[in-house]
Amino acid sequence: MSFDLQSLQIVVGIVVGLLTILGTIFGWFTKVWRWASSLLFDQKPPAGLIDVPSKTLILIPVSHQNALWWHMGMMVTQPAMQIVGDLNVTNISKYDVVVMGAKLRKPKAVGHAIVRAHDSNMYSHKHSIPSGGISDLRFDFFVQPPIKEEGESFKADVAIIDQFGNEHWLNGLEFLYM
Repeated sequence: MSFDLQSLQIVVGIVVGLLTILGTIFGWFTKVWRWASSLLFDQKPPAGLIDVPSKTLILIPVSHQNALWWHMGMMVTQPAMQIVGDLNVTNISKYDVVVMGAKLRKPKAVGHAIVRAHDSNMYSHKHSIPSGGISDLRFDFFVQPPIKEEGESFKADVAIIDQFGNEHWLNGLEFLYM
């Protein structure tokens, strides 16, 4: 059986039509179209409402003797380590940044972080750091059971978390016992 040009055009048209229908039903057509158009037109994939930055903050421990400390406290009737740190923080993004909290790598713990308002000496978890702004930040953790004895220093990695979910890590911070 031989095909002439007109029959071949009809068969190709039917195959393309079936593939288009099936591709639309199963989502193939959309994926192939996005792939082909990205190759041909070099378009970026659609983004959200804002361009979410991957790094927003620069953190530096405050340069005074009691900037990083810990003390033995109590939670209900059990001993617990209270770990506290003061940082200088600079917002390097084009957005105002809100600090959401803090993380301790080892032992694993989630803590609080508060920021000084840029126009007063009031600290809160609700204050934002304006774009290009510098502020003071304090974080704290309670670790139970304690992993150090009273009088010993303590080294840990701490992350400050922003509203974009970025974790800004400071490694090897040394907390002195107070």
